[in-house]
Amino acid sequence: MVLEPIFEADLPTEQHGYRPERNALSAVKQVHSLLNTGYTHVVDADLSAYFDTVPHSELLQSVARRVVDRQMLHLIKMWLETPVEETDERGRKMRTTRNRDEKRGIPQGSPLSPLLSNIYMRRFVLGWKRMGHEGRLGARIVSYADDLVICCKGNAEEALQAMRDIMTRLKLTVNQQKTHVCRIPEQYFDFLGYSVLQKHTGKEFIMNK
Repeated sequence: MVLEPIFEADLPTEQHGYRPERNALSAVKQVHSLLNTGYTHVVDADLSAYFDTVPHSELLQSVARRVVDRQMLHLIKMWLETPVEETDERGRKMRTTRNRDEKRGIPQGSPLSPLLSNIYMRRFVLGWKRMGHEGRLGARIVSYADDLVICCKGNAEEALQAMRDIMTRLKLTVNQQKTHVCRIPEQYFDFLGYSVLQKHTGKEFIMNK
């Protein structure tokens, strides 16, 4: 409740996940609008275990740019490193400290997880713009948490490589098997449970659930 308003003002319009007045449907509508305005070359991207691989140091740097209270920063760090307790099929409890040991990963299941995931994904969106990829490639990002597409007016292969380069810098991993380039309408892609279809007129695209 304290942190969300602070960071909400800084999150770019490309990010739709876990935000006030934004949701999966608003992300789908943005993709739909882009497709019908000429952005028909699409990078359908998939990140491998995004929540489990966000590096703590870089994430906390992003938080510290807006939050200077040391106690709050320490509390967030403690929460990132807290052990996780799970119960297996036999009812035995197991406690793991992987996040603390590897210094990465956002524990899921708390209201803080979505906000932190958005804060770190913001790095990718801003990096994409500051490096000039949006204007140079005519490439627009739409994301919902770690679900991500890049709609282009061509040069989708170059956009894919640029995306891979930035994700590597962010210490994130692109799933090579699930990430691909497609050209509408010859090909299709799925996004947040919706598939791209073309109306019978051949002039407009629709997103069909």
